[in-house]
Amino acid sequence: MSPSFLEIPDVPMEMIMNYLDYTAIQSVRKTCWDLRNFIDDKKPGTGIEQILIYEMDHTAVTLEIIEPIPGQFISLDYKIGGVNRCKILGGTRNGWKNKIVENLNFLDAVFHDIKVALNSQKSIFKKVFVDGDTFFEKFEKCMKSQKPFATESIEIGGNCIEHARQIMQCTDPKYLKSIEYSNGTIRICETVKLESLKNIQNFSHFSMTSIQLENLDVETLRAIKENFLQFHEYDKDLFVHNPIRENLFIDAFGEAFETLEENEENRFFNVPGNKEKVLKVHNQYLACKFQFLEKCKVPEGYEILD
Repeated sequence: MSPSFLEIPDVPMEMIMNYLDYTAIQSVRKTCWDLRNFIDDKKPGTGIEQILIYEMDHTAVTLEIIEPIPGQFISLDYKIGGVNRCKILGGTRNGWKNKIVENLNFLDAVFHDIKVALNSQKSIFKKVFVDGDTFFEKFEKCMKSQKPFATESIEIGGNCIEHARQIMQCTDPKYLKSIEYSNGTIRICETVKLESLKNIQNFSHFSMTSIQLENLDVETLRAIKENFLQFHEYDKDLFVHNPIRENLFIDAFGEAFETLEENEENRFFNVPGNKEKVLKVHNQYLACKFQFLEKCKVPEGYEILD
């Protein structure tokens, strides 16, 4: 009697399955409980590079899974197909298929497939992208028991920064190098220095924050300065991206002092509760940079403002 495929030892079995893409792995996983348990335990296959989630409108969500193999992808469109029915259009480079599932909410279908993808990944995702609002109606409930996923980059779109918080709670911060949140008018981006990725317990390892504002006025610029002065992690930098209109910087902080050596618009402010540090506000071409530095590094001739 010929030996069964299931009798192959674990090591060669895993080596064989490591040649399979995500779609093939999921197909094998459905064949029997033994293979399902093996795949859930070993997480073999070529893996996933990116997970992209788009909300098309309040009745439709698209899930895209990008694999490391060039041209290899899965695209799934989930729509309300009637009363308690979910219509799913699935596609790969080999073609597209339609199906309607009865007694299934379309968001439940989305989260089921997202969790399968997250739980099948052994390596670190390059990017996870989420854009939408309706998608988050069931986010906390559906992801409550989900183990934090590892990704190098996360991009979040939508109209509520609370949604960004929900996503962040599901992310393993040890591997995260960049975060980007945008809602059309505000864009916040954070990056981390690679050498600080050791013994991380939270997201405090981010060293730079960037905010892009559509309309920047005197009051907003002053408010950003005052808020940043209360920020006591002095190794952080803040960039506010906006074409600074002529005289806006002067209207907000007064005339700048310029030396022959430094043809820049700089202001220096005292830091409440810290006599050794100052806040430097530097007006660059398309951005305004806020940075703490040692008081002794203030160039000669500059006045330190309150």
